[in-house]
Amino acid sequence: MTFNLVPLETFERLDMPSLNVLDVRPREQFESFHIPTAVNIPIDDVEDGKFELDPAKSYYVICRTTNKAYRASHIFEDAGFDIQMVAPGMIDYHGEIIRNNDDY
Repeated sequence: MTFNLVPLETFERLDMPSLNVLDVRPREQFESFHIPTAVNIPIDDVEDGKFELDPAKSYYVICRTTNKAYRASHIFEDAGFDIQMVAPGMIDYHGEIIRNNDDY
């Protein structure tokens, strides 16, 4: 099984409130700015297996560029989850965000 790669332009046109978005950036980056409905599971937690996901749902995985999302997508998929990886990541995202500061 191989996860799907979703171009950022396609992802930005989807109905965000209905999506399960997993942002795997470090907590500090996520808290700086993120997609309003995204859930943060930092890559370190993903690699340590510290996550609980609903196997009945499909998930979109995003990070800053694509490096962490790629690693996380493999882990999630190996655990049996339906994964769509968004590329490129938040660095080029133009949709709605919650911004708390300009650190990242």
